[in-house]
Amino acid sequence: MKDKTSIILPTYNEAGNIKNCVETISNILEKNSLNFEIIIVDDNSPDGTFEVAKVLAKYDNRIKPFVRTTEKGLSSAVTYGYEKASGEHYVVVDADFQHDYSKIPDVIRLLKDNDIVVATRRSQDGGYGNFPILRKLASLFATKISEWLFPVKISDPMSGFFGIRKSIYFDTKDKLHPRGYKILFEILGVVKTEKIAEIGYTFGLRTWGHSKLDSGVIFYFLWDLISIKWYQWKQSHQYFFGSKRTKSHIHP
Repeated sequence: MKDKTSIILPTYNEAGNIKNCVETISNILEKNSLNFEIIIVDDNSPDGTFEVAKVLAKYDNRIKPFVRTTEKGLSSAVTYGYEKASGEHYVVVDADFQHDYSKIPDVIRLLKDNDIVVATRRSQDGGYGNFPILRKLASLFATKISEWLFPVKISDPMSGFFGIRKSIYFDTKDKLHPRGYKILFEILGVVKTEKIAEIGYTFGLRTWGHSKLDSGVIFYFLWDLISIKWYQWKQSHQYFFGSKRTKSHIHP
């Protein structure tokens, strides 16, 4: 049997989208003869998203819904989904149709020869579509800052649409402290690999509901930058904080 891919769908107030989302992704992957499961991680949505997901799961055992009642946040929802997944590859997408689901098979194929595959809006065959100008500027600003602090060879480190090998995640997960909205950004800050590929896509319009992002996201993003950079600096100075300190304590 072909390697299984786990599609990770973090949700919050997506009751109006989740059925069409799951059906669309399933149809695309079936047409491409891909082995898959869909992991839905809902943060206890008040609109009944999890209840809808449970109904969908009754008709298709490849759909596996989970609800979190004591924790919230997109990044931690993604890593929660990773822990529940059984596939060899993980692909993260939003449930609001803003990501181009038709690109998922290409992401999966590229994961055969790469550790991470990022769907990028910043390429010749990608774009921001009708993204509001302020949101676009904020995204570009955040991308520039992340490129400055974390020099990685991809054009869209702020993308929420990406794939990663299971083995790479498990090699990296103990270094992650998932928070905020951009788990890819944090993974790229700690992962050790040169095998990263990109594929272009055009960002779409939300079909139902409201964006999970608000004015507080920039604050959380900046806090993430500081936290991740501090962690990296601490790791690079581990000798001072750890072994050297212990040795001098034993032999004053």
